[in-house]
Amino acid sequence: MIVDERRTTLLAAALSDDLAMLSERVRAGVVEISDGRGTGAGTIWSADGLIVTNHHVVPGDGAKVTLTDERVFDARVVSNMPERDLALLKVDATNLPALPVGDSTRLRPGELVIAVGHPHGVPGVVTAGIFSRFGPYEGRGGRHFREGLLADLELRPGNSGGPLVNARGEVVGINAMVLGPGTAMAVPSATVARLLVARDRRTLGVQVGIVENGDLMILDIAAGTLADRAGLLPGDILRAIDGEPIEEPGDIPWALNGVADDASITIAVWRAGELHEVRVSIQQ
Repeated sequence: MIVDERRTTLLAAALSDDLAMLSERVRAGVVEISDGRGTGAGTIWSADGLIVTNHHVVPGDGAKVTLTDERVFDARVVSNMPERDLALLKVDATNLPALPVGDSTRLRPGELVIAVGHPHGVPGVVTAGIFSRFGPYEGRGGRHFREGLLADLELRPGNSGGPLVNARGEVVGINAMVLGPGTAMAVPSATVARLLVARDRRTLGVQVGIVENGDLMILDIAAGTLADRAGLLPGDILRAIDGEPIEEPGDIPWALNGVADDASITIAVWRAGELHEVRVSIQQ
C-alpha cells in the first residue's frame, strides 16, 4: 500500500511538472491585443508575425499587440470572417514563438485541453479542462458556429482569441466565448486553416432574407457579381454552394472561401418548386 501511494505521488508530481512546462511554452505564444475598447488575447500562428484572434476582439482594421517580452507592435487586420468570429492580424516581426498547430478534427471527448489568455486583464492565465464535444451553437450578433468546439473549462472576458491546446501543446482551437459556468466554446483549428488558405473575403453579391422554415431567399442581386453571372434571380432560395448546405448568411462567404481562385462553383437554388443548379467561374 505504501509503495502504491508513493508511486501515485510521483506520478502526480510528474504530471504537474509536465503541465507547468507545457503551460510555460504556450504562454510565450500568446499576445495581448488592445484596440482602444478593451483587451483580448491572440495566438501567434507563424514566426513571421501572423496572429489569429477573434473578430469580436478586433472588429476594426488594426490594434496594438503586446508580446510576453513586453514588445509592442502595431498590427493590421489582413483577413477576417465575422460569421466564424475569426480575424488574422499581421505585425512586422520575425522569429516569434509560434505555437504548433494540431488537427482539431482528431480530438476525442475526454481529452485534456488547456486555455491561455488574459482574463480581466491578468496576463497569461492558464486554465485546464477537457474537450467535451463538437456541435453547433448560435451566438449573439448573428454568429453561428456549426463546427464549434465545446470544452468543460473556465474562461473569462479577456480569454477570447487565446489558444486552446491539447496535451501535446498543439493549438486545436481559438477560444471564442463563455457558454456558462465551466463551459466554453472555441473555433476549431481546422476552421482557422481554411480561412488561411483563402484570405480574400469573397461574396456572392446578394442580399438575403430569412423566410418561412428558416430558408434564405435572395432579395436583391448586385450587377456583375457571381450571383449575377450565374443567372440567379430575386426569389430564389439558396440551398448549397459546391455541395455545402447554406443555412444561414455566414455560410455563403464560408463556402466561397473554400474554393480555389481558378475554379468554378455550383450553386443550387430552389426556384418555382424545382431545384436548379448553375455553374459559374470564380474569375471571369
